[in-house]
Amino acid sequence: MRFREILLLVVLVAAGFVLYQVETGGWDLTFDGDITFFGLGREYAFEETQTFEGPLPAALDVANSHGWVEIRGTDQETIHLTFKKRVRRRNEGDARDVAGRLHYALARTGDAWSLSTNRGDFKKKNFETGFILTVPHRMTVTVGNSYGPVVVEDVAGAAVKNRHGRVTAEAVGGPCTIETSYEDVGVSEIAGDCRVFDTHAEVRVTSITGDLKVENRYGDVRIEDVSGRAEVLARHAPVTVRRVQGPVSVETSYERVWLTDVGPALVRTHHSPVEADGVRGTLDVHTSYEPVKAANIAGDLLVTAENSQVKARVVGGREISVTTSYENVEISGFSARLALTLRNGNVVLRPSDLAFPMDVRDRYGSIVLYWPEGARAAVQARSRGGQVDWQLAQRPSVEKSNGESVVEAFPESGSGPRIVLVTSYDDIRVVPAGESF
Repeated sequence: MRFREILLLVVLVAAGFVLYQVETGGWDLTFDGDITFFGLGREYAFEETQTFEGPLPAALDVANSHGWVEIRGTDQETIHLTFKKRVRRRNEGDARDVAGRLHYALARTGDAWSLSTNRGDFKKKNFETGFILTVPHRMTVTVGNSYGPVVVEDVAGAAVKNRHGRVTAEAVGGPCTIETSYEDVGVSEIAGDCRVFDTHAEVRVTSITGDLKVENRYGDVRIEDVSGRAEVLARHAPVTVRRVQGPVSVETSYERVWLTDVGPALVRTHHSPVEADGVRGTLDVHTSYEPVKAANIAGDLLVTAENSQVKARVVGGREISVTTSYENVEISGFSARLALTLRNGNVVLRPSDLAFPMDVRDRYGSIVLYWPEGARAAVQARSRGGQVDWQLAQRPSVEKSNGESVVEAFPESGSGPRIVLVTSYDDIRVVPAGESF
């Protein structure tokens, strides 16, 4: 990279930083002889309080900018407000003058009240405002804020839209909606449906009575204890989901997906490893270039992958379908109809029984089938360019090799083979369960 290109990059980064500081109120570029040029000067704090008696509304709307909001529910039928102001000026007199002209506004309309500030009246800002409120538990609150944290606790319902600020919501007795960016979200104990939208930050959600939907990019998503369904729409975000009673769906990329003790699960991703342990229903996975590990799946197992290793054990459903390439597949502890397609990888199968058909098609890879003790099922094994190694005590009914090695055993009258094993340029081994090869 040439010098002027580097210089241009530095200028662009610096310009972006300055623009961010101005936008967030961190810097005030107005130069009028005041030492607050470029955000210098001292910060002075002021506050005022007010208590509002009943009758009170069912809903409260708080609109703030460049500051913070804290709302907590109480048993009392009053609203207590503390309005805080942080003003940066060259001396206390100038700061006090600004604070005296900076105030909140309360609008009472029907069964909803609205709180806001007169920030827009100031040409030169360089200050922050904060609302700290206690309200009755029964109230539903709506918060609009920017560039600061929001806390909502112990209310009947909550909707928060925050620009570049951390959001915490706890003990909400009804629906809860959170939207923010660049800062973490923490949500817990929501007695209703919950929706969270965040970017470039971590999302942690626990104890949701209803359904949950999370949308996130470039931040860690962690979900625990959901009574309904859970849906995650993410990008470049690791996703961890634990203890969800209903169905789970996850969409992400380039980061790990980990599911534990969930309902039926659908995973759509690419370049992401997927691990699931304890799925009460079908596990359906699409991924690429990273491994899939599944254990204790009560329903069917459906895996469509590319260049991905697949390992599964203890699958209780009646259907297993796996398609992948260039990596190995190992499945154990199953009694199910199996359809497996693979190329350039090896297959190892350890079924519990042979009560269902199995169709295994491999290219340029070996197949090993551990035959359950006492099982009988019509089997045909074919390898072009390789060998079929039959290690069971009962000899096969057909055994030939003429460019293609073919073994057939346990023929059933009037029906074709239930177990079909096909590969090319590698071997097939059929060995008793519990033995190695």
